[in-house]
Amino acid sequence: MLRAVGRLILLALHVLLGLVLTIVVAGLLRRKPEHPSYRALRLWWLRRVISILGGQVQVYGTPLAGGSFWACNHISWLDIPALGSVAPVRFLSKIEVKSWPVIGWLATAAGTLYIRRGQQGEAGKAADDITASLKQGGQVLVFPEGTTSDGVVLKPFHARLFASAIESGVPVQPVALRYLDESGALHARVPYVGNDTLWRNLMGLLPQQSMLIEVYLLEPVMPGELSRRELAALCEQQIRQALGLPEHEAPERLAVTA
Repeated sequence: MLRAVGRLILLALHVLLGLVLTIVVAGLLRRKPEHPSYRALRLWWLRRVISILGGQVQVYGTPLAGGSFWACNHISWLDIPALGSVAPVRFLSKIEVKSWPVIGWLATAAGTLYIRRGQQGEAGKAADDITASLKQGGQVLVFPEGTTSDGVVLKPFHARLFASAIESGVPVQPVALRYLDESGALHARVPYVGNDTLWRNLMGLLPQQSMLIEVYLLEPVMPGELSRRELAALCEQQIRQALGLPEHEAPERLAVTA
């Protein structure tokens, strides 16, 4: 109980500090998300989020530098600070995140791109935004499953957004991500699935002793003559093999509740 309360207080103070620093750097100093000082600030802030929650990130492989399209499996909202602490990537998030109090403003100021899921033409608009960023030398990370999963299965990858990598001619960085508890098993409290809420998920994480976050930066793929579907399938296969996940989706586990 004391651990949870202490972490909640530290996290609240850290979010407040992030808000103040972002107002200064992005507002008063008018630094763009790609400015080196702003990038360094984001990396530090996100790493601190992971540390407050008792996490440790272990990276296998070397991050790509320069313009690159990153594709990763999606387990939780925690994926954002975990992956954002590894490299200065821009994320593609659902439009709802933009309206979240404080967090939405911080995400937008950091250069997050948004997609309105379930509406015709929105994927194309998001792909155009990604392409523009990639052509300017940016690194953009997407979650091709389109939703979170429990880490036990990998949902099929949607191919539409991979067109941005092909059009931009940049390498694709497949990324495999998983969360382990102190016993080395898949962490049961991390997945943000089903009917779980952000608050309930956070309350389930705060009392936990520790977690190891493994990030596998897999062999980069050059689009070449590949179609977007072939590119998506190749990345999906790499991630599936790295995590040792089954070829076919099994029934999803029920949401974890606090």
